[in-house]
Amino acid sequence: MLVAIKREYFDSLPPDQLGRACIEPVLLPLRGKNPSVKAEVYQQLTLGQRALFMFHVFHDHACGSAVEFYSWTAYTRQEFSYWIGIQAGLRFFGQEQMITLLEEMNNVLEERNQRLGKTMADASLQDLEDDALLDETVNRLYTTYQRIVPDTVLTIHSYIRSHPDEFVSFVAETSWK
Repeated sequence: MLVAIKREYFDSLPPDQLGRACIEPVLLPLRGKNPSVKAEVYQQLTLGQRALFMFHVFHDHACGSAVEFYSWTAYTRQEFSYWIGIQAGLRFFGQEQMITLLEEMNNVLEERNQRLGKTMADASLQDLEDDALLDETVNRLYTTYQRIVPDTVLTIHSYIRSHPDEFVSFVAETSWK
């Protein structure tokens, strides 16, 4: 299920756009689909595409704010296959620092849930407003996320550049338009 792309376009993409160009044609049609449909498509991907897919599943939802980072971490923990896939994807790209950060965020959630007798499904945006210590901790972790995610994106970019055959199928350039 490689993405068809012109070589010239592929070569011109900067780090923050290359990964997206290599996985968005797979991701976009899956929005709002049944989890079984998503799982079926996921199984058709190469290992590199799976890792990229799961990175974007997390990053595209969690990157906008500390609140999104908090809520999306809770959601992916609740949907355990997502959590495992995200970690596997990060491990594929050798992103141990990011895995450690997400584990720390998970520990914060688990500790809070245990203390309050809640589950991951109970996490809400209101939590950060109601709990100053939680808000401070999540903001600190989100700041760390923002600091290290550019390195993750660069690593993914380098991997894709070195292994394009895992992500794309180059289409022939035509002399007409």
